[in-house]
Amino acid sequence: MDCFDCYQETLDWQNTPVINDNQTKAPIDALVVNIIRGTLLRGAYVWILGRRAAVSQIPSEFIDVVTELQGFTDEMKDEYLTKRFPDANLAANIVRHYKRVPMIQILARHPFFCWMVAILFSGSFQYQGYGTNRPRLTPFLIHYMIVQTNRRLRFYYKKKDNELRWTDTEKQLLTRLGKMAFKMLEMNTSVFIEEDLKEVDLQLTEVVIFSGLCTELNPAAFSGRRTFCFSHFTIQEFMAALYVFLMFYIESRNVLDTGFLQMPKFLSSRNNSKSAAGLVQCAVERTLSSQLGRYDMFLRYLCGLLSPHCHYSLLRGFLYSHNTPKVEGLAEVEQVLDQSAQTAPEDRRMNLYECLREMTQQDD
Repeated sequence: MDCFDCYQETLDWQNTPVINDNQTKAPIDALVVNIIRGTLLRGAYVWILGRRAAVSQIPSEFIDVVTELQGFTDEMKDEYLTKRFPDANLAANIVRHYKRVPMIQILARHPFFCWMVAILFSGSFQYQGYGTNRPRLTPFLIHYMIVQTNRRLRFYYKKKDNELRWTDTEKQLLTRLGKMAFKMLEMNTSVFIEEDLKEVDLQLTEVVIFSGLCTELNPAAFSGRRTFCFSHFTIQEFMAALYVFLMFYIESRNVLDTGFLQMPKFLSSRNNSKSAAGLVQCAVERTLSSQLGRYDMFLRYLCGLLSPHCHYSLLRGFLYSHNTPKVEGLAEVEQVLDQSAQTAPEDRRMNLYECLREMTQQDD
């Protein structure tokens, strides 16, 4: 049974009548239940493929063996990217390029991410001079979110390519998912349960199976309770930054402002907490006052989303309308980041300069 997570009918394991005659006519859901029970097609060996969140709905007494696919090794990543392209020079450039950013190298362990590395970088290397700068993370994860959301529309809602217009449903799904990711980041946790989804008005199946952004954890690791997480922690950090950015960009709200913001003296009085500089200043203060690494990538993604290439070229038309203007005041944001990097502790400076690069670098 391939793509078990695509089967959207409810399977009633308790009340479905037992079928043990191969000639009996029955609805599909009844047949599926009885095949998995072993009462129908008794001599068959059934191999079920699907996301953990979907497969875990099958009662444990009907499961003999569980195998989990762990993804690519470093050698397998390079082999995949090398064999995918007949142009050996292009393949070598892509392999060299993705290794320049450790986070992309880690994400490429997942075959789907590795496929995205191949697609995005092969297209980028068509432009003369591409590859001089290291790739940025924010555009990569924006593409990932867009691809997964479009796959959701095609795969689960049977939309054709000319019907892939994001409705309020997709916008609300990603915004609410980002809101939950931000709350998790503030609570310093990477695990959520079904009740956490209800708090932000989301459905378990929609998030854990259909979104392509989350997965279910091994229940044995958490006393049998069903627990979930984002496919990778950095996706949680990106979604949290996306939520904060959308609140600023669309609703003119700075959800990071605690009421004690001290704007640097070199900035004019117009740079209040609701300006781009004020938003980033709040994020910088939160990052520097927290444990090393807790908000570092969140800050980097937030700065990346302020880049015109990201919020104006990549996201426009998906999460907001095409006539939404560019973010203003980015020169002041550069000042905030540069000044903060000069005065920050030595172990924090590199990330602040990476935040500046994420916002200002032109190519991806």
